[in-house]
Amino acid sequence: MNIEEFNNAIKSKTFAGYELKEDKDSYGNASAWIILNDKKDIEAVANAVKAYKGRCIVATAYKNHSGTHTVIYHFDIEGLIINVQLETDDQSIVSITPTLPSANWAEREIREMYGVEPIGHPDKDRLFLDYSLAKGVLNEYISLSKMQLGVSETDILWENVNKEIKQ
Repeated sequence: MNIEEFNNAIKSKTFAGYELKEDKDSYGNASAWIILNDKKDIEAVANAVKAYKGRCIVATAYKNHSGTHTVIYHFDIEGLIINVQLETDDQSIVSITPTLPSANWAEREIREMYGVEPIGHPDKDRLFLDYSLAKGVLNEYISLSKMQLGVSETDILWENVNKEIKQ
């Protein structure tokens, strides 16, 4: 399996198209970066990954200055890393967990930490944060000690970090 073969597998299955960039790391390992024009096309990508017996390694997300979220899935197919980026402006994505169970915890983490809801995800339980904390806790800057423990003896260090960020 190579990038061209994967590209051919998803080309006719996506609705809004995408941008594809190929890259190699310093060891010569190939990877692909796919930027979807429509977040719903993640289903076509997930189906192709499944067809090649690949898996979701992890997914990451972040909130943009405009208030939208970027979600990036990282897939592995026989050692080929395929990174797929999508944007959401309504804090929802189509869950790929029903197609690729390996995305289960990654999508739950994105829901919990960034408040982005994976529509159709079979498990609504949180992974690790207390239910007293609001969804999307990482959309705001919060010290790690406060996030993990809910308390902190002092916020002096974090207050200084926040001052630096605001300058």
